[in-house]
Amino acid sequence: MAVYAQVEEVIDEATGKIYQAPCQMACPLKMDTQRSHAMIALLSSDIREAKEQMRKIGDEVYEKNPLFPICAYICGKFCETECNYKDETGAVRRRMLLRFLSEHYLPHLESKPPFAPPFSKEKVAIVGSGPGGLTCAYALSKRGYQVTIFEQKSELGGALRYIPRYRLPKEVIDTTLNNMIRIANVKVEFGVKIGGEGKTLDNLKSESYRAIFIATGTILPRPLTIGRDLVPGADLEGIGYGLNLLSDVGQGKVSPQLYQGKKVIVIGGGNVAFDVARTARRLGGDVSVVCLECEDKSSKDGIPADVEEIEGGSEEGIRMVYSRGVQEIMGKNGKFEKIKCPRCTQVWAGNGMFSPEFNFDNVIYLEGDVLLITIGQMWERAIFQQEGLLNEKGRLDADELTLMSNLKEGVFIGGDLKRIGFAVEALRDGMVAAESIERYLSGADLRVGREKEYESAPIPKLLDYKTQPKLKWVPAEERLNFELFEKGFTLEEARGEAMRCLYCGPCKSCKGCVALELQ
Repeated sequence: MAVYAQVEEVIDEATGKIYQAPCQMACPLKMDTQRSHAMIALLSSDIREAKEQMRKIGDEVYEKNPLFPICAYICGKFCETECNYKDETGAVRRRMLLRFLSEHYLPHLESKPPFAPPFSKEKVAIVGSGPGGLTCAYALSKRGYQVTIFEQKSELGGALRYIPRYRLPKEVIDTTLNNMIRIANVKVEFGVKIGGEGKTLDNLKSESYRAIFIATGTILPRPLTIGRDLVPGADLEGIGYGLNLLSDVGQGKVSPQLYQGKKVIVIGGGNVAFDVARTARRLGGDVSVVCLECEDKSSKDGIPADVEEIEGGSEEGIRMVYSRGVQEIMGKNGKFEKIKCPRCTQVWAGNGMFSPEFNFDNVIYLEGDVLLITIGQMWERAIFQQEGLLNEKGRLDADELTLMSNLKEGVFIGGDLKRIGFAVEALRDGMVAAESIERYLSGADLRVGREKEYESAPIPKLLDYKTQPKLKWVPAEERLNFELFEKGFTLEEARGEAMRCLYCGPCKSCKGCVALELQ
């Protein structure tokens, strides 16, 4: 094999196959995980020298992902899942290594200079300031376009603002996003709604915006149903949506003792449901989580929440009720009292479709004071119908590769609006949209050269796999607050964990040592 470029890929000259490490293949942004790990492993043991080296590493990572200081607290789902260590002693803790880097790099953001004007290319409108919209704006501004973000709310970040502070500190979000906008020289207009009674896409085009990227996310909570019918009783007092709770807590709108002495039931089995449950616990609630899925994560019907979320919730006193749906919400004098829960016998059909089935002869009743429904989010269908972006099936219709709407030229759609996923997937869509918009505005082919297929580079089995370090959490009895509950790596720990990655395979000429001027 011959190595081309610095670290992006390895090409087999005989077969033409393009290889990447499995962690890099899995990353939606194709971050060169091994290179940054190699550089962290080579950090000086002297913290003063190491901090200067970390600036270089951080600058390099920031170049490909300007939201990495945030991803460092919430990501790791993709690369760690495919790590060669995962089935041996546990994946290399990429997220924690990025967090270590973020902690030392974040103060440096204040001194990064902005992109130099003039921005002489066309005007582009970005609708929504979540990860997808911000990344698209950043990438386009860097290329010389005049970019304006239109944000309905009063803060940047979109769904990032729903993530509880005990997982993602507010100051990390604020510092990262405010500097991102400053560096990119992007204009932001807050309080602007697109569609309905707000601006229309035609309004934007009349204001000389030549392309529009829509990444408004899924801002509406999904109602509770059984089959195709709404579950009766959802209008009782004491019933709310978990998404609304997270938003209110993030904005400081609720009392710290909101649920003190109350039994809180959270419906849902994903990570957001656990964010809601653990938030309710921190607000004084006696919390139970009810989900359709079973406890066995290896099953096709297994609970989708991450293991760390389930373990963390359990340590904090949250009870789990698996394999139960909600057939009826019952109340007394207009107030929520209990739910009727039939046994869920299937969540997913054999064809992979969401198709819950129930045994209505096997029913339990769960009593509570508060019911928080957290089973997913939706986008504002009426607005996109009005804007002519829905096809005959009532779906947003955009090209999977280029993200351009198949119904309106020059309009691009991405992020959770296209497919609900993780923040890093929205980031990828922002990058993809920026590339597509530049091609569109320059008259280039939107598709050519963008459909590379990679294969996972084969790595031989090792004789000795280094042990995965345990995550360090504040004891459960001390962490029922909104302070960060997970402790980060020390310099020594970060170097050791990054070194574990280097045992994955031989040196692949990533030049990380050269970048740090160690060779």
